[in-house]
Amino acid sequence: MKALRIAIPAAASVVLALIACNVAATPSPSPATARPAPSGRLAPGTYRSDIATFTLPAGWTSPDGVTYLKPAANPPTGMVVNTWRIAAVYSDPCHWQTTRAAVGPTVDNVVAALAAQKRGGPSITPVDVTIDGFHGKQIDLMVPLDVTFANCDGGQYHSWVDSGGGDRFNQGPGQHDLLQILDVRGTTLVIKESFYPANTAADRAELQAIVDSIKITPP
Repeated sequence: MKALRIAIPAAASVVLALIACNVAATPSPSPATARPAPSGRLAPGTYRSDIATFTLPAGWTSPDGVTYLKPAANPPTGMVVNTWRIAAVYSDPCHWQTTRAAVGPTVDNVVAALAAQKRGGPSITPVDVTIDGFHGKQIDLMVPLDVTFANCDGGQYHSWVDSGGGDRFNQGPGQHDLLQILDVRGTTLVIKESFYPANTAADRAELQAIVDSIKITPP
């Protein structure tokens, strides 16, 4: 099964202007009738990516058919939602070339590895979360505001590795990765919401509505 991953250059987050209003999504069809996401700008509707469906309002795009992105200009307010199966974590995201370590298969394994990363700032406190009947933990990872990407390995800040081999690398200081880490019938599925401190309450509500729309259809 193909893993879902994001590896979007920083330039991808400044392509389009952010649509400020929160547009209501169209009614969600069943997962069986949801459409695969094409690359490019998406019409409002429900799209299928691997084992989950997402209902999107207007203004969202897909760079690869499996990642959903709402780009924005300065200040950075781009938003992303997609899914991952985390296989390894970098203990120091800035010095990721020498700090990769495999992570165990459970929700608690993934949470512990990410919470122990060298990031600075407040400690990470997991909270209980349920999405579409599947239970797990939510954690909020933030790139430190004072990190200088130019001083990191390869000029990039990497957080983890997907089971399909793709890396999660962040696009800028202050970016949040709000993770819903779920036990889906013995497999750990991570739903990632990305946003910035400059995103408004309306932006966050739009992103949360997409996550609330998710239907998980494990094989």
